[in-house]
This record gives sequence, structure tokens and C-alpha cells, in this order.
Amino acid sequence: MFLQIFYYLPAILGVLFIAVGAYHGWKFRGMTRRCKVAAVGTLLGFEEKKMKSGTLYYPVVRFQTQDGKTYQARYAFGDAEWDYTAGDELDLRYNPADPQEIYLDHVQSVWQQYASPFFIIIGGLIFIAAYYFIL
Repeated sequence: MFLQIFYYLPAILGVLFIAVGAYHGWKFRGMTRRCKVAAVGTLLGFEEKKMKSGTLYYPVVRFQTQDGKTYQARYAFGDAEWDYTAGDELDLRYNPADPQEIYLDHVQSVWQQYASPFFIIIGGLIFIAAYYFIL
């Protein structure tokens, strides 16, 4: 009875991977749709988040909104390394309803931005294919 759980494990993992990939893509797409207003900001530096697999760096940017108010915001997506240094000017888009939510424009091409959720979903499909076609 206990070993039967392992029979369903690839299907469970596949569904989980697909759900995580879809959520990640949906979250990113929602952010890019909300952040509509263009601005130029100055990179102040990076916030570090240490993880078991390494350190992620989140850009912190200061910019002015169209009404002249100055904001400081942290980009929601971190990376292990960036091609920018403190003091660089970055093109960004911000959410007019919540200027703390920013999207760094032209940091990555569109295919790179959606590559992570795409490959997570592909991994889920591989697990499900293994369940249905191999087992």
C-alpha cells in the first residue's frame, strides 16, 4: 500500500511543477501590465538575499514619478549577477497606483523573461509524460 504512493509521485510532481510555472508566469505578466508609466531611475545598489544555492541581488532604484515625487523601490526579481553598478541610470516602468512596484525595462528580452516559467512547465510535462507513458 505504501509503495503505491511512489507510483503516483511523477504525476503529483508534474502537476506541482506546472502550477508553480503558471503562477510565476502569471505573476510576472500581471506586474508588467500594472507597471505602465515610464521613468528613468538611478541604481542605488542591491539588497542581498542569501539562499542555500547562493546569493540573489535585488536592484534598489530611486526615481521620480510624473507628479515630481521621489520614490525608492526594490525590483521584485533578483539575480545572481547584474551588468549594472550603483549610480547607473536605468529605464523602468512603475505602477501609478503603487509607485513602489517597478519593472526594469529592457533588462532582459521577452523570451528570457518568460523562459523560467516556460521551462518549469516543460519539466512538469516531462514528469506527467513519465507517469503516463513509462509507468
